[in-house]
Amino acid sequence: MAPASEALVLDLPAFTRVAGEILTGFVHVNMQQAQEDGIEQEYVESKCNFKESDALPGITVSTGQSSITYRDIVVLFHQKVLLWNQGSAAYPEPGSHVLNVPFQFKLPPHLPPSFHCEGLGRFATVGYSVEVVGDRPGLFKFNKRIRRPFSVVPAASLEQMLLKESLRQNWNGPWKTWSMHEKLRLFIETDTKPMKHEDCPDGPVDKHNTPLFPKPPGWSSEVKFQLYRWAQLRARSRTEKVQNTYRLQKSIGDPTSVAAVVHTQNPPQWIPLSEKDEKGKGFWRRGIKFESSVILNFAPTWQGPTLEWKYRLVFIAPFAGIGNDFKFFIPIQLETGAPCPPPPMGIAGSSTSAGVGSYADVLPPGPPPMLDDLPPAYWAGDHHGWDGDEKN
Repeated sequence: MAPASEALVLDLPAFTRVAGEILTGFVHVNMQQAQEDGIEQEYVESKCNFKESDALPGITVSTGQSSITYRDIVVLFHQKVLLWNQGSAAYPEPGSHVLNVPFQFKLPPHLPPSFHCEGLGRFATVGYSVEVVGDRPGLFKFNKRIRRPFSVVPAASLEQMLLKESLRQNWNGPWKTWSMHEKLRLFIETDTKPMKHEDCPDGPVDKHNTPLFPKPPGWSSEVKFQLYRWAQLRARSRTEKVQNTYRLQKSIGDPTSVAAVVHTQNPPQWIPLSEKDEKGKGFWRRGIKFESSVILNFAPTWQGPTLEWKYRLVFIAPFAGIGNDFKFFIPIQLETGAPCPPPPMGIAGSSTSAGVGSYADVLPPGPPPMLDDLPPAYWAGDHHGWDGDEKN
């Protein structure tokens, strides 16, 4: 129920949506307060960056003490529905001043995922929101507005679902969507420089019991395992890049999750250089294996006319000395695994009304998880391009 001091209250569950699904909610209208505020009609809009859903790259160019920002706004979709006006026949329940007005929007099936990146003099957002507007006609009267951003992930096709065995096995478990759970195994093996066995007979340590170079890391917290994101944005024939690195939580490299990583350390092994070597030269070999799972709750890889982004995994094992760290990079493509939910019961196209089920009619319980790479700026509406319609 709407508070007495608010004419309009938006009731929309805050969780990630899947492209193609039907979004439903309620607007609670305090009729008494609406009349005092001079609201003559109320409508609801579903929008992305500008008028509903769109991609908004921006590039700022500075010259001396002045600067200019170039923007390209791509409207992905825009829906507007009139919910109530003063001539409406709908009234609150007896004894109440609040009218509960339902609404629904069908999201287009091929929307890009929610996204936000920001660098020095550049930014890009793919943003979605539902906005309730109370129309207040008259000079110097601003409309009443409630804007609620929400996140979207693309819908997986039937073929994608069938190709992902781990997802098919999870119909009765939690969502996996674009979040990918895979067993990760990293094996690090090092060899000392050639030496005589008599110089280090007890293992790869010197006379002061100091481990010989190169000593492999002993704990998963000593290595870095990160996700690197590269984004390219275009605005008015200008192109810029934004690069971000994310530490993967609860996996290898997370100092707070060492206990969740399986450590298997191989005992040092003496390897002769040659069976015919009369001097008995060889080297000590050491190795350690880390096993863990990795969860990637990030926007699926995407490419559009004004914005694109892709990923790679970065692994860094530190070794003593300057420039001795071992690094390798693995390009990856994140894909969605979230099926489009069926229409709510009673809505045209649902299983009950159509009589025919679809592959997504049986869903894992609960909504998809939130994307980890959406910063507070996304939910605050920064760089969404919504300021231009504040007075409309």
